[in-house]
Amino acid sequence: MDSIRIMLAAFSADDRKFISGLLTDEALRVVSSFRPDNDGLKKASAQPADVLLIGTRAKPEQELDFAERMFTTRSDITIILLAPMLESKLLERAMECGISRVIDINSSEQDVCTHIMTAANRDQNRRFSKQKIASYDSKVVVCYSPKGGVGKTTLAVNLAYALATMNKKVALIDLSLQFGEVGVFLDIPKGDTIADMVEEHSLELSTIKSYLIRHQSGIQVMLSSSAPEYAELIRPEHVDAILSSLRTEFDYVFVDMAVTMGDCAIAAIETADTILLVVNEDIASLHDAKRSVKVLEALNQQDKVKLVVNKDGISTITTKNVANLLEATPVLVIPYDLKAAMLAVNRGIPMLSCAPKSKASKEIRDYARSLTRRV
Repeated sequence: MDSIRIMLAAFSADDRKFISGLLTDEALRVVSSFRPDNDGLKKASAQPADVLLIGTRAKPEQELDFAERMFTTRSDITIILLAPMLESKLLERAMECGISRVIDINSSEQDVCTHIMTAANRDQNRRFSKQKIASYDSKVVVCYSPKGGVGKTTLAVNLAYALATMNKKVALIDLSLQFGEVGVFLDIPKGDTIADMVEEHSLELSTIKSYLIRHQSGIQVMLSSSAPEYAELIRPEHVDAILSSLRTEFDYVFVDMAVTMGDCAIAAIETADTILLVVNEDIASLHDAKRSVKVLEALNQQDKVKLVVNKDGISTITTKNVANLLEATPVLVIPYDLKAAMLAVNRGIPMLSCAPKSKASKEIRDYARSLTRRV
């Protein structure tokens, strides 16, 4: 995107002037400026643009109503709110209104410009990837949980392993960028990482594939950053490029996510075909899962969500209780098998390999088979 065309909406002329002064990057071009009212709605509905930037130095209320109306009429633009720091309820309301990103109006000019360009480029890449005609029947599967320790890495690794043993081409991306453990689970002590790939400044398929490490099972693995500070190098457009490119080469692309819902995570979720939401039968896990479902609904990703219950039998909470609370029937229930899980992690071998007769291994293997039978 050579130039990002911006529609600027703010009730106050002073606010419009102030916000215009923040847009110092040459890549940002204001094509129209108006109040976020009925007249502004008419102007915004017909104006060719990439971004609708709604701004205020006060508490946004009418601005959010305007954003919601625009979201229902303009699916081709990125809606961004520039306002003072919002409390959680207002932030949730902003997401429900279709706002792609909220930027603190007190941020520096550079930060404001960077946030706008990142959000606009991410949405453009997402729209482009949806428009492309897929020449390969590939599935991108995200393993996610807002709570650590529930077993999402175990699930991602073992599903990938199961499908690889069925002669499927499988890639596994560790998107837990600060503290990824896929390498530990597969006994890959070191190697090129996603951060190394990004530093090469090339998003060509050949470059992306060169940073995949082939595991003895056949899984092609992209490791997370070698140190937490390198995680900042990875941006949403990198995630879009990786997943969009690899899905043309692999039957399945699995993504092991971090617990945080940052921009890179959202990029992966929006690109994914399936989101496996992993929960345990405990109050903390279910509480966090319930909140995550609301966030995914705000992102219009709820139809992709499939519930996975791991460590079944660990508490008095039943699978039926989980299904009722989250209003979803689990697609996979994995029995609690601490011995098999710990043996796998300590040896750096997938559980399906070192404990193939485990009940947990059987359930994961059966679910993997069901994936191959789906059209």
